[in-house]
Amino acid sequence: MTAEGKVFADLGDGEFGCRAAGFERDGSRYFVKFAVHEMGVASQRRAITVHEQVQHPALIPLIQVLEGDRGPILVFPWCDASPLRQSQRMRQAPLSDVIRAIRDVIDVHRVIDEAGFVSIDLYDGNLLYRDRVFLIDVDEYRPAPFRLDTPRTLGSTRFMAPEEFHQGAWLDSRTMVFQLGRAMAVLLDPPRGEYPDRCPALGPVIRQATAPDPEARYPTVADLTAGLDAALARAGLSPP
Repeated sequence: MTAEGKVFADLGDGEFGCRAAGFERDGSRYFVKFAVHEMGVASQRRAITVHEQVQHPALIPLIQVLEGDRGPILVFPWCDASPLRQSQRMRQAPLSDVIRAIRDVIDVHRVIDEAGFVSIDLYDGNLLYRDRVFLIDVDEYRPAPFRLDTPRTLGSTRFMAPEEFHQGAWLDSRTMVFQLGRAMAVLLDPPRGEYPDRCPALGPVIRQATAPDPEARYPTVADLTAGLDAALARAGLSPP
């Protein structure tokens, strides 16, 4: 508690050297993120770069950057939603809402792809769900192509492409396509992401997106979008 506002939620430390909290001031709520060591400073600056170049209704916007003793403090509007991995609502949502969520997740990454970035650490913890899906925590997204200089990327192995486990591999649009294919499967079948019995028409799209060989995948997120829309049209499911 301070004279200017109060912390109403301590969200703890993340694995990339940052800490997050919910902060309330003058009746408004914010999500605030700041570094706790040097790794976090680099992560925060990457997030700023992405937000400077990407705007999308599904991406929680960066509304202010403050300079603190340990680097930038990032301020976002508070989104009263749960991470997809904790939400029961997606499991109970009608198929039309799930398809809209899939489209939103893919479309925000289409814009990210076209801006020249590749997603790193995309998983169901940085997808928030209320009545729609929102993306947060793009701190590890990198300019593409990105050469992996560690034994593997950090993040959930359930979402990672095979090349993310090979030091020296180049990560690019096809890597992001794989991650989005996994996101599609998890949205259809949270939290397991197994074969999407709920919408068999999307099975071929998911299988192509998550092909082990990057060359067998959709080359860009825009191509994945086209494949998704074509599959929905053949099934008589109009894109929302």
